Amino acid sequence: MFVLPPPPKYPTIATTGPILEPNNTLDPTTGPEHQLSVGEGTYIPRDTILLATPPPHPSETPPPNPNPLATTPHPPTSGTKLSLARLHSAPVPRPESPHSRTSTSTGDASNPSSAPPAGPAPIFGSGNPLLSPTPGATPVPASKRRKPKSNIVKSNSSFISRVTVHEGLAKRIAEAGAAGASGWAFANVNRALQWLDLGAPGRAKLDPLVKILFTRAHALCHDVNPVTRSAGHLDVAVGFSTGDLMWYEPVSGKYSRVNKNGVIHAAPVADVRWMPGSENLFLAAHVDGSLVVYDKEKEDAVFVPECADALTPARIVVRKSVGSKSQKTNPVAWWKVSAQRINAVAFAPDGRRVAVVSEDGCLKILDMHREV
Repeated sequence: MFVLPPPPKYPTIATTGPILEPNNTLDPTTGPEHQLSVGEGTYIPRDTILLATPPPHPSETPPPNPNPLATTPHPPTSGTKLSLARLHSAPVPRPESPHSRTSTSTGDASNPSSAPPAGPAPIFGSGNPLLSPTPGATPVPASKRRKPKSNIVKSNSSFISRVTVHEGLAKRIAEAGAAGASGWAFANVNRALQWLDLGAPGRAKLDPLVKILFTRAHALCHDVNPVTRSAGHLDVAVGFSTGDLMWYEPVSGKYSRVNKNGVIHAAPVADVRWMPGSENLFLAAHVDGSLVVYDKEKEDAVFVPECADALTPARIVVRKSVGSKSQKTNPVAWWKVSAQRINAVAFAPDGRRVAVVSEDGCLKILDMHREV
């Protein structure tokens, strides 16, 4: 018995005419199949927006036909994620804030040293003088925060294919800032990243404020920093199928690349999260089971593991500790936590622990500060 592989997703022969780029569409949703009935009542969807899937770049090599009997998984080449960026919502407390919610640990009672310290954690890296901010430094206002280096609209990098900016972007930003930007959202769909205003009236919500098309890299995930977000500044971290990461500030239209061309680690990025309470650090979950902490303002350098690949009691390989004295370049820290792909990560409310879900069905809860 022979099993034929499915046909390729894209045609293998280039078309002679220009590739038409689809637009977002508004799909009318009526009927009980689109309703959600719960104990407090029935929720009826207001709008259903179908995000356009961009066509492949002309220079992009068509993916080979996948073998349905293959046991080796192929690296991810597509992904869709959506996140909201509300400005006037309740601020996220920093981990060291007394208003942070704490949780009790269920460590081994016979071994008190095995239990993590009670109470909220300090900001990640604050125990290392090379990472902690200058004592007594005043907080930087949003208008004076550091921006990325490169203009994404005028960029001549081969990493960026095309950028479309809404003609009334400045006006829309001013209006949304006054109203709290309750409808701002970011969405990555394959090789496109869109900045949307879902609070706009009518069909105006379909037109992206900014739409970025990348050449060959596919955006798999992104995250908005809740600490630095304001009407005049947004820090967005984006992870790609090539292992690249991008720090993007959409209000100014500036961007910087981190782990450029996978110089530090070339495995695709399955999930990315800003470290709790931090303005600069974010955590990237690579598909090979690595968790890597990057600093958006540090330069990249070829990484050489500083620690031996020895397993901790929690089965973590610490390839670079947050306490390392070598912090001039990225990465800030690197942990190998699984032999399988990491699907998602999430931080605990106390900012001390991170939950990691991997392809093998395991859920691991790690203490980032103790690296166990």
